[in-house]
Amino acid sequence: MASSLSSPSQSRNSGYRFKLSAREFEVLSMLVEGKSNPEIASHLYLSTNTIKSHVNGIFNKLGVNDRVQAAVFAVRNQLV
Repeated sequence: MASSLSSPSQSRNSGYRFKLSAREFEVLSMLVEGKSNPEIASHLYLSTNTIKSHVNGIFNKLGVNDRVQAAVFAVRNQLV
């Protein structure tokens, strides 16, 4: 059973298939937690427009259309 659990480094490595940057991983993790763009921006000390750009990049790289699809995809593929 323990071998079926992935470590954080394994999760990060699986994300390389999708070419996500380290910052996109941070944003995706917060997106999965249900945080809004302004909340993510505040936490990362970035502008809301920068977060929107990261979110759009995540959508494009994962082939999804919205936040819910991105969150489900991330969990199912052990990206977070």
